[in-house]
Order: sequence, then structure tokens, then C-alpha cells
Amino acid sequence: MNHIHIDGSLVKEDDRVKYYQTPDRPLKFDANKWCYKKMPDLLTFKNDMFQQGEAHKAQGSTHLNFDFPQDIKPSIDMLQYLRAEGFSLGCVELYMIEAAQLRQLTQQPIQFERVTEENVEDYFTVYTPLSIEYGEAYIEECHRYMKDILSDVSHPIHYYIAYETNKPIGIINVIQSEHFVEIDGFAVLTEYRQKGIGSRIQAAVGEIAGEKPIILVADAEDTAKDMYVKQGYTYMGFQYSALKE
Repeated sequence: MNHIHIDGSLVKEDDRVKYYQTPDRPLKFDANKWCYKKMPDLLTFKNDMFQQGEAHKAQGSTHLNFDFPQDIKPSIDMLQYLRAEGFSLGCVELYMIEAAQLRQLTQQPIQFERVTEENVEDYFTVYTPLSIEYGEAYIEECHRYMKDILSDVSHPIHYYIAYETNKPIGIINVIQSEHFVEIDGFAVLTEYRQKGIGSRIQAAVGEIAGEKPIILVADAEDTAKDMYVKQGYTYMGFQYSALKE
């Protein structure tokens, strides 16, 4: 998962952990977390819980969030402790596909526009109903952040909107790095699913990527990963995480 972009501030790194802390977005779980390079033992993890809790409390974050090393499953004792402490356990899988394969998914184009200050509200027309479960304060925080970064030409994340007859129906985030193009935040309005919209959006990303491979992470329990495999994506690995809200 080393190639996956984390949209947060890396404030410290040692031989054991990468520490992400983003005070201006305290409600965003993935912007405020610790990413382990080595699997901690239970005693070390208990101390890490306390340390992260204190740091998060100081900036107004109320969650704990830890990513474990790629391709290593936590021990039974660790899993039992996490469940007893009220953590939600997650597992994501990394997939990769060549850009040319994405371009071949469909020959049907889609209206596809990068988010600007002029059309940012179209992005939130799709984003808000799909993210409202996280609360209105979280949506407002995302809205402020989006408006702040749109004028930053050096920002690594490019946000896109897909339209059907000028109506915003899908969104996706495209992250360019030296060797890969990552897609994240991929969503289509419920009433437009199962109509090939996702394939058309991905084909558009294939055009943007040029010759770079595309990578993404999918929830290991999500049926969407089966769609990715059918489309030609290759499984590359897994990662466990623990979140306590």
C-alpha cells in the first residue's frame, strides 16, 4: 500500500510508524491516523492507543485510527482485544490495471469535467447524499477543504464530475504520481448504478492516465471488488485497519 496517497499531513515518521495528523480536518478519519510499518505487540499497541488519543483530543478529533502493515493479519489476541475495545475492523485490498485496459471497457463516452470553483457544487450534489451518514459537520469540513485547495495547482488530487444530460451523477478523485495513477472517492448516484456509468467513468480515467497503470483500494467485503476483477484488475495485496469512533 506504499503507493496509495493519504490525504493528510505526515507530521512524523520513524522506523515503526508514519504519523498523520491534520488539525484543520479533525473529523476526517484517514487524515488523522497512524500507519504501522511493523506489526506492534499488544502492549505496544495499548500505549499507542493512549498516545494517539491524547494527540487527537488536543486537536478536536474524537476517533482512533490505525493501519497495520500490508499483507500481515493481526494476531488472534490483537483481534480479540480490538473488538473488546470497540474498534471496527476493516480490510482493504489493492488492485491494479493497465490504462489501455480501462480505455477498452467501453466505447461510450461520458461528459467528464475536472472540479473548479465554478462547478464545485455539482461535486457535492453527488458527494453529500452518499456521505451524509458521517454527519453534517463532516460534510461542511469537506466543503471548506475542497474550496481551499481548488486554487492550489500543485495539489496531488484532481477531483472530477461525471454528467448525464448535464446532470451530475458521479464523482471520482484522480491522484497522479511518478509511476501510477490512483483512483479514489469513486461514486455514482444510486439511481444511476447498474447502467454502465462506472465503466464509462473509468474509461475516461484511462484516457487521463496515458501509459501509467491505475491502482485503487477496495473494501475486502464489498461486492465492488468482484466488478473490478471482472474488468481486468489484478489483486496486489491486503491491509487491515482498526477504527474507533
